Amino acid sequence: MSLAVAPAAAKSNGLSSLAVALSGLALAGGVVYLAEKLVNLGKGAGKMMFDLIVEKYKQHQRETGIKIGREERQRAWEGWYERQQAAFRAGLPFDEPPPRYDPEAHANGAESG
Repeated sequence: MSLAVAPAAAKSNGLSSLAVALSGLALAGGVVYLAEKLVNLGKGAGKMMFDLIVEKYKQHQRETGIKIGREERQRAWEGWYERQQAAFRAGLPFDEPPPRYDPEAHANGAESG
């Protein structure tokens, strides 16, 4: 009887070892899979942060450009107005069009400017 028990125990140990080895491989595969997902998550988060920073920079540039553009238009209008008033005070004709004047746009009822 001891011979019959010994082979069964050996088979059991062999299957147990195989099960442990397969479990270890599955666990290692799961760890590799999880590590890959974490790396991809990190890359995605980094790209998202980069895109947010770039968009904020572009928005700042647009707002700064709009502000500068408004200031330039204001200076142009003030200069035009001063020249117009000086011509009127001197009794001279003043036929200079206003800054950024588009007669076709005004004829169609659209604003420019």
